[in-house]
Amino acid sequence: MFAFLDFLPGVDDVRALATRVDTARHHGIPNGCVLELNLRSMPPETTSFDPFTLFSGGDRQISLRAAVAAIHRAAEDPRVAGLIARVQLPPSPAAAVQELREAIAAFSAVKPSLAWAETYPGTLSYYLASAFREIWVQPSGEVGLVGFAGTAMFLRDALNKAGIEAQFIAKGEYKSAANVFTEDGFTEAHREAVTRMLESLQEQVWQAVAKSRNLDVAVLDELADRAPLLRDDAVSSGLVDRIGFRDEAYFRIAELTGAKDISPESIDTDDKLPRISLARYASSARSRLAPPVPSVPGRKSKPTIAVVTVEGAIVNGRGGPKGLPIGPSNAGGDTIAAALREVAAEESVSAVVLRVDSPGGSVTASETIWREVKRARQRGKPVVASMGSVAASGGYYVSVAADAIVANPGTITGSIGVITGKLVVRDLKDRLGVASDTVRTNANADAWSIDTPFTPEQQARREAEADLFYNDFVQRVAEGRNLSVEAVDAVARGRVWTGADALERGLVDELGGFRTALRRAKILAGLDEDTEVRLVGVPGPSLFDLVRPRISVEALVTRSIAGLIGQVEETLSGANVLWLGESRF
Repeated sequence: MFAFLDFLPGVDDVRALATRVDTARHHGIPNGCVLELNLRSMPPETTSFDPFTLFSGGDRQISLRAAVAAIHRAAEDPRVAGLIARVQLPPSPAAAVQELREAIAAFSAVKPSLAWAETYPGTLSYYLASAFREIWVQPSGEVGLVGFAGTAMFLRDALNKAGIEAQFIAKGEYKSAANVFTEDGFTEAHREAVTRMLESLQEQVWQAVAKSRNLDVAVLDELADRAPLLRDDAVSSGLVDRIGFRDEAYFRIAELTGAKDISPESIDTDDKLPRISLARYASSARSRLAPPVPSVPGRKSKPTIAVVTVEGAIVNGRGGPKGLPIGPSNAGGDTIAAALREVAAEESVSAVVLRVDSPGGSVTASETIWREVKRARQRGKPVVASMGSVAASGGYYVSVAADAIVANPGTITGSIGVITGKLVVRDLKDRLGVASDTVRTNANADAWSIDTPFTPEQQARREAEADLFYNDFVQRVAEGRNLSVEAVDAVARGRVWTGADALERGLVDELGGFRTALRRAKILAGLDEDTEVRLVGVPGPSLFDLVRPRISVEALVTRSIAGLIGQVEETLSGANVLWLGESRF
């Protein structure tokens, strides 16, 4: 009798079994769980298939859009009790940080959240941490709330010494992408634009931090002049709540979320504080919320909104990964245009969100995309441009045909201008003893040769070409934004703005991230802004792309020239300025 009772499950065993069953029923989301987020780097705009996760067993990398959506969903999910994150960012795009910060702030308004770090290495890292309810740092850590600085590299004298001549024509005195080759320091216009961008970013960050930490903006300026701040100053100033280590921070979030019977010593071994990564939560939540595959007769399906992503430099052709099948990509004009035609022809698509995270690129490829955005609208599809970290030059060009433009306050915006030109390496080749000769059939057959400078006639042609493209750019912005040509030219001339400053000048309609753009797209489609919709991302990756990356001829030529003269630092406007035979935005 007593031997039989020994095999009966105890109360704790029954509770553990019930917990496992409950978690399984909810697609792996434990009740009362704490979400974990490792922010040693910002989530990328988009993610691609990573084969290493198949072998490592780790979570798939989460995109910025998915992270933001998951955090907003978790704020309303009764199974999620809190959020803890290691916030230790390297230099990152301000607009992307803002988009993630807005989601974290919304979560923190309703549930416990805690940011911890070994050290906060820079201003944007702390700016993101300030969205959490509590901020922790290790005893030896610092708070690097130091403000903003912009540094540009100038290669003119180095190129002269190497025997390389830079021949560039920039339409717009603020169009500074080629200054890296043609100047030995900031021009007055370049300095003016960079200074205002930094001031605008600092205003945005200071106001947000001051509100979150209940501090005066003037106090932040004084602290920044003394930063980076060590632990005593960080706590006494109100920037940090506690000094402590990771295990202590986790014990604190357990306290804040009401987890019971947990000791500091067992925080990593005791399952009484269920934890799940944000990436795993996002994946589980998608499966939990996904509609059934078979359609049910009589049931109305969710409205569909297509998301067409323009990410990376805009190039002619198909675009695709720059090298390996995974990693950063170019935006191919042909690929994006085909995606827009596809969604415009699909009756089930109610609206289109054009997500742009691009510094620009090819004039003709940008124009091709612009045309298809306009045609999609003509076919009755509302289009809202959602500008991410940067939508400058060609990135802004493709956006202006949309019904509305939404930008983050820190989005690098505008740069309405044109650059054309080339690097001439004739003297360098002579010094190296490299000989070359040319046979041509017509006067301009070798106009883009790196062996000879432009002739006076060719130079005049390049200038006329830049004028034509610039005038077209300004005219199309004026048309798309319902502004006069004169008003556009006053804020154009190659100048970059933050999204906040661009809003004041009529270049964008509203400040916000993807969620704001999605809400606006719903309204333009005649839907209620709270309507649940099905998002379809195009163009999507294919298995063939993993085997053979899509690299355009232009990209290959560009890479060859870049290999000859070395890698150079991109300017704030972010335009790629190494090309062959075409003007660039």
